[in-house]
Formats: sequence, C-alpha cells, structure tokens
Amino acid sequence: MRRTNMVGVNLRTVGSFAGLVKYLLTVPSAFDSVHLLPLWEPGVAESLYGPASWNLSTEFLSQEMAEFAPYLTTPDRQLRATTNLLHVMGRTVGMDVIPHTDRYSEMALGQPAHFEWMQVRNGRITDHSDAVERAVSEVVYQWLLESGSAVASTAGLLPGDTEALFDLPESDRAELLFGLPGDRQGRNARRLSLIQRLKWFGYEPVPATMGVPFRGIHVADSPPIRDEHGMLWHDYDMDEPSFMSRVFTPLARYKLYERIDANAHWEIDFQRPRVQTWEYVVDHFAQVAISGNFDFMRGDMSHVQMRPQGVPADVDAGYYDILRAVKEKVQASRPSFGYFAESFLPARDVFQYGEELDHLDASLADATLGDLQSTVVGDHEYLRRFRRYLDD
Repeated sequence: MRRTNMVGVNLRTVGSFAGLVKYLLTVPSAFDSVHLLPLWEPGVAESLYGPASWNLSTEFLSQEMAEFAPYLTTPDRQLRATTNLLHVMGRTVGMDVIPHTDRYSEMALGQPAHFEWMQVRNGRITDHSDAVERAVSEVVYQWLLESGSAVASTAGLLPGDTEALFDLPESDRAELLFGLPGDRQGRNARRLSLIQRLKWFGYEPVPATMGVPFRGIHVADSPPIRDEHGMLWHDYDMDEPSFMSRVFTPLARYKLYERIDANAHWEIDFQRPRVQTWEYVVDHFAQVAISGNFDFMRGDMSHVQMRPQGVPADVDAGYYDILRAVKEKVQASRPSFGYFAESFLPARDVFQYGEELDHLDASLADATLGDLQSTVVGDHEYLRRFRRYLDD
C-alpha cells in the first residue's frame, strides 16, 4: 500500500456501480487502487460516514448492469461484480471501515447495549450512567409491544420480555422492529416512530467526539432545532475543549470498553473490553470485506486514541484498536488485505493522546493519509514534510 497511487470515488458522483466502472475507464492506469464510499444506507444527514443500517444502499444499483447480467439484481451482487471488474483492470479496491454509525441507526436502536446512552432533560444531560442503556432497552421492548411486529407474518410471535427480544438473532430482531431489508421506506418509518418514543423520554446515544480530551460533553448554549416531526435537537460541546476537539452530533460511536464507576465521570476502563461488541463490529465489516472481494480498507478516524497515557508499552493485540481487529479478522482468510489509515500526523496530544505514529504502528496500519493535502505540491513545506516521511 505504501507504493500505490490511489483514487477515491464517491459513488454518488458516478451514480451507480456501472457508472463507477465507466468512470474508471477514463482514469489513467497509473492510479492502480480505488477507494469506494459510501456503501451502506445513510442516516438522517445523508452522511458518507454515518451508516443507518448494515444494508448496502440500493441507490447505486445499475439497471444497465442488471439487464446485461440478470443475476445481478442486488447491491451485494453488483458490488462484487464491480470489484471483480476493477481487478480485471489491474486495480485493487478498498472499502470504508467506520467505527460509528448514524446516531439513531438500526444498529443503535436494535442493539442498545453496543452503544453509550444518555438522558437529556430541559436542556441538560441528567444521566449518562450505564443504567441508561438498560432503560432504553426496556423502552424499545415496550414500543414493540404497542406497535406490533413490522412484518405481518410474525405479528403473533413477539418475545415475552426485554431479555428475550435482545437474545434473538440480529436479523430476526431487526425484522420485528423495522421490517424487511428490501422495504427501506417502511423501515425508516418504524425507526422514526421508535426515535420519537425514545426522545420523549430524553434518551439519546452519546454523540461521537474527535480530539483530546474526547470525553465529557454538555448541551451547547445555542438554541435547539425543532424538526418537522416536533422533536428538539441539541448541539453539544466539550466540557474541557482543546484546539481540535469536536462533537459530531449526527454520529454515535460503538461502546468498545466498559466505564469506570458506571461512567460517573466519563472515564473509560481500557482494561475491560466489551467482547460481544467487538465481535459484532468486526464480524460485520469482515463479512462485507470478504463477500465484496475487497483488497484493503480505509479506517475512518484512525487518529482516535483515547488512552490519556498514550499508547501502552504492552499492547493488547486483540482489543487495542477496532480497526486493527477488523484487519486481522479479514487477513485470516485474505492475508494480503491492507489497512489505509485516515490520520494526519499532527503533534502529540492533539488529535489523539500520545504520538500518532506509535498508535498507527500499534494498529498495524500499512499507510496513512498524512498531512500533505494541506500544502502546495512542490513548495518548501510540502518538501519538508515529504522528507520526513522518507526518513521515518
């Protein structure tokens, strides 16, 4: 990956999988690798980086491709056919691995335990303890009892209690809560109804953050926005902001570790990984990487390293970094699978705690985006940074 010339393609700009193939026929062969995004159904902000479900988006389905090969009628099949065609062109193909979702995604609503939750009342966060997630799970179950199954064929098969609901296989639970994968409009309507119920109680997934110190947020002073459904949406700020700290209100990060003192002070216990959540995330991304015949992944927010002491001397190989875990899972069946990191090589304790190069090494990143994109090709600063890359 360190010697490739990569081109990134937003599938929305080319319109479809067939459009992607046609576009790449115009790209010089010197560009020997392609990074694709987005792949999954987007969330409320139509973000490239906030999947709303694990379903590949149907917006890129090509009628032309389906007419040429009638078997290619689903996003999964067309995606694999497309990557195979790009391989024939002599190009490697990469996918996004995104360690967060749309804030009220099907993942968050269907598996509240895999996310961090808070309760917001009268313009302030009143509870961000671990107990909120359990309350959310109960609200989801009660909403299901009142709303009924999303699919008529399972109307009389509702689980007997909250625990039974969340013990179901994910596909069965998603069908009960939201509906069939092919009915995106119906699933979105069910998701909206459930969001309205949770918002009535003030329950929200904790939004994702970037930059030191990562943890500790409050409702911003700016007035909330009321949407067309009557729901109020707040912005959030860091309690102790630094130069690059941000709160990404539309996104929610997976809860990969337990919290200290039930999250009373927003502290993460990195000695207690949440194994089921790791397996859930890793298995989903690995399945897409393998079935889609991808050659590498772009790790979104590869610069996130939240341990205040920096990268530990002894790295827990299995549970140090979720992007590393995805790479290693895929490499078990595709040894050449690579990891292209979205990181910018800033100074120490800016985007992450400690040195970013140490984190990239511990995460087994093969190459990084770096910081050249903010300079002019050929000028003094560009050459200085490029020299540093060569020396490192």
